[in-house]
Amino acid sequence: MIYLYNVLAKSGLSDYQIKKKVEVGELYMIQKGVYSTTKEYNYFDYIARKHPNAVFTLETACYCYGLLKEEPSIYKVATKQKDRKMKEENIKQIFMTDTLYYLGINTITFQNVAIQIYDLERLLIDVVRNKTNIEYNTYKQIIKSYQRLAKLLNKKRLAEYLPFFKDPRILERIEREVYQVED
Repeated sequence: MIYLYNVLAKSGLSDYQIKKKVEVGELYMIQKGVYSTTKEYNYFDYIARKHPNAVFTLETACYCYGLLKEEPSIYKVATKQKDRKMKEENIKQIFMTDTLYYLGINTITFQNVAIQIYDLERLLIDVVRNKTNIEYNTYKQIIKSYQRLAKLLNKKRLAEYLPFFKDPRILERIEREVYQVED
């Protein structure tokens, strides 16, 4: 489990006690102000605790939903436009206007960690919008997964989200690539 320094301090641990726990191996320092109870830690837990406003999106969210088989090496998260820049090399931060940022946020439990993630309908729009920024084979795998889920998608919710995105090609692509599949 991941703990931030301020959480440990609020629980009554002093600076000295935290350092002692690190020395005896009860806590492991991941980086300044971030600690783990185990040497090996869950990176999703790390991101969720260190960046509580981060919402998993694109390939990372697809992996969480099982639309992709391989865990991406770069974790993609959305944040509000005015949020502080994340300085971690394996996190790609995507800044969004407040309106788009809040659209379709869900909280799910993934690998025993509560994470913020976009729902399947919003994620589909993001994937289609970013088609040129996603590796071709990865995009195809995601779309194939969505084709299998097509009947489960909430078309009403999808229709509610689409007006927020100004590009009319998004709906055309979704209709063509996800719903008009020939068996």
